[in-house]
Formats: sequence, C-alpha cells, structure tokens
Amino acid sequence: MKNKIIDILENAKKGQATDVHIILESDCGKVRFRQKGIMKDFMEITKDEFKRIVNYLKFIAELDINEHKIPQSGKTSMQVNDEELAIRVSTLPLTLMDEVVVIRILDSLAKRQGRSLFLNDAEFDFFKKYMQLSQGLILFTGPTGSGKSTLMFNLLNEIVKEGTRQVISIEDPVEYEIDGMVQVEINEKADISYAPLLKGALRCDPDVLMFGEIRDKAIARELIRASLSGHLVFSTFHSKSAISTLSRLKDFGLYEEELKQSISLIVNQRILHSDAESFIIYEFLTASQINDYLMGRQVEYANLNDRLISLKNEGYLDHEKFIFYSQKFQ
Repeated sequence: MKNKIIDILENAKKGQATDVHIILESDCGKVRFRQKGIMKDFMEITKDEFKRIVNYLKFIAELDINEHKIPQSGKTSMQVNDEELAIRVSTLPLTLMDEVVVIRILDSLAKRQGRSLFLNDAEFDFFKKYMQLSQGLILFTGPTGSGKSTLMFNLLNEIVKEGTRQVISIEDPVEYEIDGMVQVEINEKADISYAPLLKGALRCDPDVLMFGEIRDKAIARELIRASLSGHLVFSTFHSKSAISTLSRLKDFGLYEEELKQSISLIVNQRILHSDAESFIIYEFLTASQINDYLMGRQVEYANLNDRLISLKNEGYLDHEKFIFYSQKFQ
C-alpha cells in the first residue's frame, strides 16, 4: 500500500492539490483531490484497497488502527520524489467498522510565500508592523482553507527571526515546524487538552502566545485575558467577515469593553483561483475601527468585494470568475 499512497500523493502534488479525500461508496472506494478549492475525482480503488490504505495511513500517522468509532487526526511524512512531504491524516467514522480519510498536504512556509498566493511586499510590511506590539489580540479569520493559518505563521516567523522574544504556540496538531518557537501539541488521547496547556504556557514567560483556533467562549475569554496582561496573542477564528467576527465574539458572552481593550487587529481573508494564478484577498479592521464599530459609529474600510473588484479591474480575474466569487461572498 505504501507505493499506492506515494503514487496518489505524487499526483496530488503535480495537480497542486491541497487535500486528498479517500472515501467509500457502495461498490468501491474513490480518491478525490481538492484543487484550487474544487473537488475532482482522481481514481477508483477496490474496497479491499480502500481498507488497506486506511489502515496504513492510520499506522504511519500513529493513530489507533483498531478504533473506528471516533474521529482521529495525526501528522506524519512520506518520501515523494526525493521530497519529504509532511501530511496530516484525519479520519471520520461512517459505520461501525468503516471510516473515510482526508490527507492535508502541509507545504513548508518557504513554499507558501510566493507572490501569487501570498501578499506583496507592501501588504506584508503593513501587517508586519503589528508584530512589534507588546500586547494585544490579533485574529486571523475566514472559512477553512482560506490561508489564515499560513499568514499567521509567516508573520510569527518574522518575530522568531528577530530572536528577542519568547514565542510559544499551542496547536492541534503542529502544522509548520519553526526553529526558535516553542510549539506544544494538544493531545486529547493523552489527556493533554487546551485548558491546562494554555495555563501552563502563560506560566512559562512568553512574550508572544499563539493559540491555533478559538473554538469556544472559554478559550476566547482566556486569550483576551492574556492579551490584557501584557502578551501579544495570535489566534484564528471561523467567521464570514471582519465585522461578523465581533458579533460572534459578543455571542460568546464577551463584553464590548473587553473587545475594545484587547483586539488590535482582525484580518478576514479568502483564497481565489484564476486559471493562471491564486491570490489571497483580505479585509481588516484596526483597533480604532473596532472601537468605532462597537460604539455604533459608521466604519469605512476596503472589504472583500472591494478587493475582488480591484483584481477584476487589474485584469487578474475574468468576468466569469468575478461573478463566481461575488456570489460566493454573499
């Protein structure tokens, strides 16, 4: 099965796929790639091949092969065309004995810094200014697959390269390994969950704290407290827009005054794909804009649709793609 999986990953890399889905249908298994945000069929496999591929992937990712009732996730690597390819393996139960597997291909940070996918120098330098803050909460928001973690880690890497501040991250799992950063992995199986890890990290004298994702109000409140107590805090959050991020945090029971005092920047972004290139578009709210919005004042800023129009006017998106993404952002 190893050679079969290597062949699948080799083709996924050639097709610039971000994810490989290995699913079970009524009479066979199927391998599908996510390419430029769209799911595409790659190949069919027999049911026997499906089971053997799933078991092999669970084995190399150090998951429990005999556990089929709960979702599992782990990280590993495979040698593909003289490249050590980092992958994340996630399983999801279907029935008593069957499950599907999704492989996320984890490119290194260096490979994710190209102009077409990432930001240009002026845009990146703008966000780098916020890395100099001594405290505050910086949120990177958007749906799954919007590149928010990649942007966050590239900016964190700038802090690490300075070498003057202690940076601690709490992740589930660790996706980008960065020398000079203390990276701690949540491990629910070993009863190492986010709550004690966060408290422990704050006792270890961090200047900068990164928490992988805000998933509930308890974590949101703890990160706000950390940002108000002299730490620069980074995290990601699922939200439709920069403005809706504030609404969702208020739904968590957080007070407006806490949000005003703690949040320094909210970035909301998407990845767009043209026939030739891929782009990140983003909108952001600064601390003063956040304060104005929460005070009920009118806030003007370049939103995602404004960025989309700019790409079309500059000739990067044709009319068909422009309409597609305009409707998608509604």
